[in-house]
Amino acid sequence: MIYDVVTNDEGQYSTWPAERDLPEGWKQTGFRGGKEECLGHIEAEWTDLTPVSVRELLEPQTNTLGTERLVLRELTPAQVAGLLDENATSEDWIEGYPLPGSKNAATGFGRRTADQMRFGFGMYHLVRASDGLVIGEMGFHQPPNGGAVEVGFGLAESCRGAGYATEALTGLARWAFTQPGVDQVVGRTLTANTPSQGVLTRTGFRHESRDGDIERFVLRAADLAPVSEPLGLDDEGAAVIADVIDARLPGGRRHELVFAPGTDPLVRAVREDGSTLAFVQCGALKGVDDKDNHFLDIVVRPEAARRGLGSRLLAEARVFAREEGKSGLIAATADEDAISGSWVRKHGFEVIGLHGVSKRAPGAPAAEAPDHLAVQEVDRADAEAVEELVALAVATCSEVVLPGGVKLKLEPETVRHIVLGKGEGDGLLFICRQDGRPVGWLASDSVREGGVRLVDAQVLAECAGTGVLQALLAAAAGRADREGITVTSVVEEKGQPELAEALVRAGFVRESGRTIWRLTLDTAAPQA
Repeated sequence: MIYDVVTNDEGQYSTWPAERDLPEGWKQTGFRGGKEECLGHIEAEWTDLTPVSVRELLEPQTNTLGTERLVLRELTPAQVAGLLDENATSEDWIEGYPLPGSKNAATGFGRRTADQMRFGFGMYHLVRASDGLVIGEMGFHQPPNGGAVEVGFGLAESCRGAGYATEALTGLARWAFTQPGVDQVVGRTLTANTPSQGVLTRTGFRHESRDGDIERFVLRAADLAPVSEPLGLDDEGAAVIADVIDARLPGGRRHELVFAPGTDPLVRAVREDGSTLAFVQCGALKGVDDKDNHFLDIVVRPEAARRGLGSRLLAEARVFAREEGKSGLIAATADEDAISGSWVRKHGFEVIGLHGVSKRAPGAPAAEAPDHLAVQEVDRADAEAVEELVALAVATCSEVVLPGGVKLKLEPETVRHIVLGKGEGDGLLFICRQDGRPVGWLASDSVREGGVRLVDAQVLAECAGTGVLQALLAAAAGRADREGITVTSVVEEKGQPELAEALVRAGFVRESGRTIWRLTLDTAAPQA
């Protein structure tokens, strides 16, 4: 008689006469032959006689966590062991998974002793909810020890840069802090692995130490805050930035960052319950030739203070700047904003420059211009005169040295825009000549509410100290007095001592200022 080998849902095997109908609950395996042959096949296949339902009860329980776009599914020991197979594959895995580090992670897990197997503190697959594909892995090296647990992670290359790792790590860390014995989560990366450092800092980890080429980051429960997200530089993004700035410094005037065209600055915001709590801007400024530094602006709403948001955004900026090959960050704080000044100093910034804000009221006494110089007001409608001034401004701007030794690098069109604005208006515009040769210029923005702000006043380096700036300011003061205009100026007091002195002689009175700071990136971040 011919027999079939059959099996049921419990994983049990049996033989059944081929000509008879199968009883309910049993199905063919595809093997058919004589009875002894079938029994030999069953003996080879049915190695675990325990029913499936009992086996499932005996399997270690695993954890499952959900985030907005991901499911974190903890693996059983058997599933982890399966990653050791060099030919491991699954239709549920995205191309590129397993990762180069999957085998190492599985090997480490396999070395655990029985008492190190604790629910939830194993290895997880990161499953993308939209298509059910495994796109990476994350997990703990060991269960908690001494209040700390260390985490590791990896993503398939095609899924990087979309925020998946930060989202998953935030969810896993939040769960970890609900477990007994967990006071902090530790992450370690190679110094060169700036993408992973970015994931850690965006999650809220803080850099604590360096050992050779290994960077150590630590996250505490208090550091878990809303994750930052990209913020556009369009009109909507600009409105968000302006709103946060106004909340932080109502009525205050801040220097806006204008990034160099063709660059990809870091612009991110932290939002909660529909409100923007803080933002960071970091990148290369338009017209500034600085190979060593990125410029930084961080603003936090007063009601969100003391939550570590500024420190977290600074950590993101540090990683971003280092990834772009920079060794420093430059920021500015207003004199009247003592809180920001204290914050940047606490975070390791050092003073590299001082900007003084001075104002001249109509009728203030002003020194006369030297006799050997001739100053002429430039008619903005006179194309030839305007081009002469722009050419002079290009030359003087190229000689300017900013705090930290940074030099300006401006194209003629950029200079034209800086000096003339939109080409319209009634602002101050003067050129100074010595023996008929143009040697200095002064420009302001348009008159608004009875006042103007000086764009700049510059002189050729070879003519410094000959009274050119004094002559330009005397001419500007004359027109301002005739029309009742208040003039405001911002000057780098360390780098522009001649202009600072000339402003005083022209009747300007210092009202406030701002400090320019630099943070060196090759040191660990001080803790808040």
